[in-house]
Amino acid sequence: MSTAHPFGRWAASALLLAACIKGTAQDAMLIDHDFSDWSDVETTAVVDTAGPLVSVGFKSDGERVYFLLEYDRTIALDEGIIPHGTKIALDLDGNATTGQIVGGFQGAEMVIHLADRYVNSSQSGGTTEQSSLNNSQVRMAPTYGAAIHEVAIDRGVNGFGNSNAPIRWSVRCNSGQQVSQDDPITLSDTDPVYPPISLDRAEGTQMRVAFWNMNRRVDEAQPQAAMARILQAVQPDVIGMSEVEDFSADMVRDLLDTWMPLASGSWHVAKDDWDLMVASRWPIVDTHPEVYRQYPVIIDTGTEGNWMVTASHLKCCNGADQRQTEADEYMAFLRDAMATGGAVNLPNRTPVIYGGDLNMVGPGQAMHTLLTGDIDNEAEHGADFAPDWDGTTLRELKGLQTDQPMNYTWLNSTSQWPASKLDYILIQDGVLEVLGNFALETASMGDNRLTQYGLNAGDDMQASDHLIVVADLRKHDRPGTKPAKQLKRID
Repeated sequence: MSTAHPFGRWAASALLLAACIKGTAQDAMLIDHDFSDWSDVETTAVVDTAGPLVSVGFKSDGERVYFLLEYDRTIALDEGIIPHGTKIALDLDGNATTGQIVGGFQGAEMVIHLADRYVNSSQSGGTTEQSSLNNSQVRMAPTYGAAIHEVAIDRGVNGFGNSNAPIRWSVRCNSGQQVSQDDPITLSDTDPVYPPISLDRAEGTQMRVAFWNMNRRVDEAQPQAAMARILQAVQPDVIGMSEVEDFSADMVRDLLDTWMPLASGSWHVAKDDWDLMVASRWPIVDTHPEVYRQYPVIIDTGTEGNWMVTASHLKCCNGADQRQTEADEYMAFLRDAMATGGAVNLPNRTPVIYGGDLNMVGPGQAMHTLLTGDIDNEAEHGADFAPDWDGTTLRELKGLQTDQPMNYTWLNSTSQWPASKLDYILIQDGVLEVLGNFALETASMGDNRLTQYGLNAGDDMQASDHLIVVADLRKHDRPGTKPAKQLKRID
């Protein structure tokens, strides 16, 4: 049976800027951990309720096919740490007698093994060829654990971009649960429209903040040139940097003074005791390197007062327990900073911004802590608290790329791990308004856009294996004027 998906429609669609070659233009599906653009899709409920799969939604446009996967528990889609074994099977010729067999589904020319991170494609002669999720351009959100995930599969790269042949599909878990579209369906031939995001500073911005993992390349000539072009195009006021452990604050300040000279004076750069730095156009009046793998600094902006910006680089890879400890420690620090008479003692409604390479993979409980103040180890780090001045949660910014509807910020085309969102910006939206937000992938920009901003297509990966993430922020004029926020919970 089918049920309407419970998520409501998000904001109004952006103005379409151009007509498409095929079909009628339609808004692009956004792979961004916001499922409101699935509100018009009927999802198919799983009859077998043994778990973990609950329902599946399917959608297509001229460039990709999309799946919405809902589970009865938190899973990490590209890992087996919480077993699920999800496979997506595509019968690309509508013929059940050719291709691979996946459970009760026959005839799949393409089988995507999400938890094991590879794709099997059928070849002539009955053989299969294995490729990575990256080579097949399988994109997913969120990167960290959740009960609902969205998956996009590129049609052109996988050989069915121009095909009008009907297809069939199936989704199966290792529990034996399976949902199949057995009757062949014709894919949409409508090209999606994604109006590019301007790199220009939004009107009214009081602080443009950026976070960037510099990948230890700051002393290399070609990466330096790419970094310079990106920073000159973006023009941030404050930059939180990670993986700069081999470089001094003085060296980075000199580079910034060359790349983005200020009207008067030099950039202010502070470094912690390991691999984090914060650079600011304004004076940095206090620093807190004692917070492990996180570096809060207080910036005096002048007319807008003090703001606290924290650069972060949480433990990588399979270090979920350590990431949780680090998140607990930061929340304990923030709780103290916001409390009257605390060691840091931020004045009421001092804006707090947190960001960087959070390495948020696996179950993702650490993200839940950073958003909500729900501390895991209260015996060590104290009681839970509300981390926004209005008594609510923090807000995770989407960070969509400027030129394609994806939110990943890390990509290594030779890796088994798929493109992932590892770099984040979290804010107190009880105090701050978001006027603009993006991640910059130069490889997806067209020639005119590259020329407009003085960039090269290869600048992103030349500079680092992480994309720079940016937000334009200003204070709320009055307390209590922000829209209600919706938290994506980790169950």
